[in-house]
Amino acid sequence: MTPSNTSDEQDDEQDMPRFEFSDEELNSNRNGFLSARQREMTAALAQGIRSSSRSGVWVILGFMLLGLCIIGALALQSFDARRMATLGPQYILGLCVTVVAVFGMIALSLFLSNRQADKLAVAQVLAVEGVVRHDSDSSSSGFTSHYVYFGQKRFAYGDDLSNIFPEGARFRVYYCKAGRMEMILSFERLS
Repeated sequence: MTPSNTSDEQDDEQDMPRFEFSDEELNSNRNGFLSARQREMTAALAQGIRSSSRSGVWVILGFMLLGLCIIGALALQSFDARRMATLGPQYILGLCVTVVAVFGMIALSLFLSNRQADKLAVAQVLAVEGVVRHDSDSSSSGFTSHYVYFGQKRFAYGDDLSNIFPEGARFRVYYCKAGRMEMILSFERLS
């Protein structure tokens, strides 16, 4: 008699992404709408994107100030009064340009993050139907990306989903897309 689940199988099951949805949510997705729980989930994810980008600003500013202090201290140590008169304005202009460039990158980062979050908050339900095919790709760093194809549509995951979506089976998948981010909301097996 063999045990139903070995510890390795249980570990694999715990690492797998969970697609938890109810029949009510599946029906809502069939009609082209997000369920209330799915709207809450996408709104929370959008809020997480916004707060993450805002907290990253403080890290960037901290490293910028640290770098400016180190560069300023090194520059002041190597200057005498005569060189300071000629090179001082160039260093100050260079530091000002650096500060403006860093603030520009921060503003661009916040803009792009907020735009991504806004797209996610109003994401529409999309559907794709097709026969399942699997593929994977390993990088030189040892990270493996697993791909699930439904017809021509590809979804990328860090885990192998062949036990959820068996090769050769036909599925209809309901998902939402915000920029490059795609999330499977629900699915149904057709054959």
